[in-house]
Amino acid sequence: MQILVILTKSVNRCFEKNPKFDMTPLLGGTDIVFSSLIHSFSWNPATFLHAYTCLPLAYATRQAAGAILQDIADSGVLFAILMCRHKVISLVGAQKASLHPDDMLLLANFVMSSESFRQVEGRFYLSDSLFWTSESFSPVCLPRYNPSAFLYAYIHYFDADTYLMLLTTSSDAFYHLKDCRVRVELVLLKSNVLSEVQRSLLDGGMHVGDLPPIAQSGSSQLGPHRLPSDSPERFLEPNSAIDCPAGLWHFIYFSIYLDQYVSSEFPPSIKTPQQQKRLYRAYQKLFASMHDNGIGLHKTQFRRDENYVLLCWVTQDFELYAAFDPLADKASAIKTCNRVVQWIKDVENEFFLLGASPFSW
Repeated sequence: MQILVILTKSVNRCFEKNPKFDMTPLLGGTDIVFSSLIHSFSWNPATFLHAYTCLPLAYATRQAAGAILQDIADSGVLFAILMCRHKVISLVGAQKASLHPDDMLLLANFVMSSESFRQVEGRFYLSDSLFWTSESFSPVCLPRYNPSAFLYAYIHYFDADTYLMLLTTSSDAFYHLKDCRVRVELVLLKSNVLSEVQRSLLDGGMHVGDLPPIAQSGSSQLGPHRLPSDSPERFLEPNSAIDCPAGLWHFIYFSIYLDQYVSSEFPPSIKTPQQQKRLYRAYQKLFASMHDNGIGLHKTQFRRDENYVLLCWVTQDFELYAAFDPLADKASAIKTCNRVVQWIKDVENEFFLLGASPFSW
């Protein structure tokens, strides 16, 4: 699919006419794009969840960004996407246009790994903040949207991390999209969205040490989505908020309805790239086993090895993957997972893009 982003499915016709066709010249200079994608399988849950993640932001900040993107979409833009690195700030599609998370992953990888999109034409200072004026216009294909045709992407970096992608079907829409970008930029500056984005980058996302203690009425708050404990007596024991509650090291929460996920920051116990890669590979294996054709919904899985305890919980609405200290006991791990789910429900306005219609594919 990453090849299709660059060449579209029409490259198949070249092979049909000549099986010895060499497409290397057509992919010249894109080695880094594919290297980046391969590397992402070791650190980006989007590659196996087929979902995207959002940059943590106050609800009002995200709404301000979404409102101006909606105005842009109404003016003839097919998709308007505001990103910070690989995380979504806000995105809007034209009416009846749906964007698959896989296309978002491939498009973001293509943009972030291509130095040509980052080339700076000029810089300026405003309120002690540095802004870039780089802009590009490039044909791209979204394989899940339409693998046989190009769209045209206007890409603008506001700073080293934050960029805007405006996609259209028109090859001569550059100046219209440039005008749209100017409108977006004015609103983002006026609403302090860009400064809030940088603040969010510094603060990071969810930390397991911030997990709040469960409320006394927690069981009723979670409704039908409550993970049962093997030890009811132990389940009722108080569990104070400590740096790693019940030995929790890390978790990934995937909202099935929203096609979005949130992943906690890595703790000191998983600080090296090798440790992080090992955990993501364990998550991938867990995900694959839970989605085996012979396994239905509302399933749980508990694994223990020398590295950690893994607990997976799959429901119709969400999936939770959690890693604990290898000495963590099952009942405490279950209790902590219930707390994680409640916590995410309490702060979902900050970590998810809400209000948009679900993707339809």
